[in-house]
Amino acid sequence: MASDEYALVVALYADADEAVADLRDITAPGGQTGAIAGSGILHRGWRRSVLQQGSGGTLAYGIGTGAAAGIVIGVFLALPLVGAAAGALVGGLVGRRVSRREVDGLVALLDDAIPVGATALLAVVDAERLMEVRGALGRALRSSGRVLDDGPLTAHVRAFVRGNPEALEALDRQAGRTGET
Repeated sequence: MASDEYALVVALYADADEAVADLRDITAPGGQTGAIAGSGILHRGWRRSVLQQGSGGTLAYGIGTGAAAGIVIGVFLALPLVGAAAGALVGGLVGRRVSRREVDGLVALLDDAIPVGATALLAVVDAERLMEVRGALGRALRSSGRVLDDGPLTAHVRAFVRGNPEALEALDRQAGRTGET
């Protein structure tokens, strides 16, 4: 059973393939899957940083949400497929813009922890299992973890757990937000 408190693990790698291998190991059945609420790999470049998530992250969420809204609108116009395509396009554009802001926000907040040119595995984990997850990242050059609080980092890591409603609610409680947004 997961706790109501989550932490962010940041593990640095010299090689992106090692980060992917560690991510695969901790999310594999029998690994740390019960402790991981969401994860991704951040490649920090000089000009631009890229966040890769298995679920597609905010971009995929935007496309899916836009397509669903487009179908509903398209039914009223008797063109559900056209509505779905238009909705997916608009949702994708909005999702890409929001995703860019999320990545830039994460990079700004984790500036000292992730040097330019590095690859980092980022995982939102059950705070009770923080040390266990960090110990499982055997290929990392360095790892750190911090319990999430009401600071700006909590808002940015919500993108990692978007498909996990229990974790989203726990993060909101942790950040001091109730549901009145």
